[in-house]
Amino acid sequence: MADKYRIAIVGAGPGGVSAAGRAAAEGVPHVLLESAPHIANTIFRYQKGKHVMAEPAALPLRSAMRFAAGKRETILDAWAEDLRRLSANIRYNAEVASISGKQGNFKLKLKNGETVATENVVLAIGLQGNPRKLGIDGDDHVTVQYTLDDPEVYQGRNIAVIGAGDAAIENALALAK
Repeated sequence: MADKYRIAIVGAGPGGVSAAGRAAAEGVPHVLLESAPHIANTIFRYQKGKHVMAEPAALPLRSAMRFAAGKRETILDAWAEDLRRLSANIRYNAEVASISGKQGNFKLKLKNGETVATENVVLAIGLQGNPRKLGIDGDDHVTVQYTLDDPEVYQGRNIAVIGAGDAAIENALALAK
């Protein structure tokens, strides 16, 4: 049987890395399970150089992780460094398929067939893996993208940005440069 953790944290975004940082700093047996091959997949998929906001001022920060506004790359580097410094137990490419049990005795089944035993579960999952699609024929065509990593890759090309939300406006402005 695998080790039993006191806390299993599902998702390595801001909330998940914060929880893992706190658990590591306090010496609590934990595991941070991230389905992607890196931390903070939503922020990782932001366009290069994008400004990332800090934590809300109204919430007291209880983590040993650094949370400050800055460029995407700076934030991700700081979090990765903090996780290493604190010796956080993180597993990448560890997508959780199901959770069963009750407090004190949970079993998390991973998509690769492994099982993780834990007393407590922190769900820190986001929505990046479920983009809102166009809902029309061709919305999965190879030329259609739902994220913009590096606007410079598209210099001199004709691009249509669909939507009027924050992400669409930010993408259109980045592409217009």
